[in-house]
Amino acid sequence: MSALPSALVALDFDGTLAPIAPHPGDARPVPGAREVLRDLLATGATVAVITGRNVASLLAVSGFAEVPGLIIYGTHGAERWQAGELRRPSPPPGLNELRHALPPLLEQACSDPAVWVEDKELSLVIHARLTGDPERVLSALRAPVEKAAAAAGLGVRPGREVLEICIPGLDKGTAIRELVDDATAAVCYAGDDVGDLHAVAEVRAWARRTGRPSLTVGVSQDGHGPVAEVADITVADPPGVVALLREVISRQDSRPAPGGGSGRREE
Repeated sequence: MSALPSALVALDFDGTLAPIAPHPGDARPVPGAREVLRDLLATGATVAVITGRNVASLLAVSGFAEVPGLIIYGTHGAERWQAGELRRPSPPPGLNELRHALPPLLEQACSDPAVWVEDKELSLVIHARLTGDPERVLSALRAPVEKAAAAAGLGVRPGREVLEICIPGLDKGTAIRELVDDATAAVCYAGDDVGDLHAVAEVRAWARRTGRPSLTVGVSQDGHGPVAEVADITVADPPGVVALLREVISRQDSRPAPGGGSGRREE
């Protein structure tokens, strides 16, 4: 990651730049997150946040609209936002059908009042985080939810204590493919959950294809988890991500300038 002015730095949000919160509206980026994004952009790097949230939800809790130049992909790559401009597809017709069919289906399959559905406009997220046994609840729900989603022409994406009914064929790897181009010299991606695996796989495919450097970062307190177990390196928590990015910037700043001296290299 030495060629920051031509690098791509892409990051998940929940669990990566912000601690996981019981309710999505309670999440906030850790101290220093906005500042390190600004400083990465100041090096000339392309910087993107790729999140399962929709763009509106991310902007509401993050303050990232105040980071000029930042690119945001929402709903696992279905939405793209930059400088106030939002690109998004039309909601699939089957999603509206499931808005009405999902509550009775969940009641029949589980009947746990702590299960709730988040409507992200382009997807529906079934949250089991507040139940007494999220794993058991999601296990009971998965088959009937997958059957209903398939009948509506939609897919189901598992996540941390959630099931997301989503547009098939779109994932975080979609965003990585859009962000890299012939000028990209290096790519870094950091994430923590199963939805980030598509981005990790795409970064590695890009590195094999181009022969250029890449770095994948898993965020995990104990070193285990979907991304931690396949990533190049692991950090414990969102503050660790910020510290790592700060170290990358520091190394860039300390590289000798052409012709001797020190300071940020001019490209």
